[in-house]
Amino acid sequence: MSAVIEIQDMTLVLGGRKILDVPTFSLESGESVSLMGPNGAGKSSLLFVMALLQDPTSGKLKYFGKSLEEHPRLELQRRMAMVFQKPMLLDLNVVENVDLGLKFRGINRKERTRRIMDSLEQMEVAHLAHRRARSLSGGEAQRVAIAQALVVDPEIIFLDEPFSNLDKEIREELMIHIDQLLRGKRITTVMVTHHRREADVMTDAVYWMEDGALVSKDIIRREDCTDYPSEGKALK
Repeated sequence: MSAVIEIQDMTLVLGGRKILDVPTFSLESGESVSLMGPNGAGKSSLLFVMALLQDPTSGKLKYFGKSLEEHPRLELQRRMAMVFQKPMLLDLNVVENVDLGLKFRGINRKERTRRIMDSLEQMEVAHLAHRRARSLSGGEAQRVAIAQALVVDPEIIFLDEPFSNLDKEIREELMIHIDQLLRGKRITTVMVTHHRREADVMTDAVYWMEDGALVSKDIIRREDCTDYPSEGKALK
């Protein structure tokens, strides 16, 4: 496997405060990892840097074996998708929302229609195709937001606490369903979560963060996703 993301000596300073200090990090193609830690540890900040939504203060980032500077930024962003804690849906119907990323990529109408319906069916919301986004329940809206991310066939997907606003039953059902889809498509995944259960079900490893640094790593045993180790292997 080859690394799709590599970070070297990366820092992020905002308002005179060091938010991130990451000497090294890499993510292989098809790998899935979680970022966990207390509030303010830098989890979402690191996710946003990797997703090209926040420029670091210093350091080197590589994507697919090339430095960030070697990639046309827009072309690189088109190979990624992001799902936020709160669904980022416009006041349009479901089909129109899911179609936005495809229009942006210049895909023809016939292909867009096929991919939209495939994605909605995968997320089990095809029956909501013509509903306005504002009329959806929290679980329905998040399913549509994930369909919107998957419809562009991303090579990397970033998930920022995607289930945190859902009740336990819906969260459990949705995370198992999403895990099966992402693994079936072999999409490289980075997820921020506060729930160890989500990390164990959906990812291969958990990085624990404190004060902007990656301090430990747990490799997850997929056959035993209810085993929650309290301490990880320290990063050197």
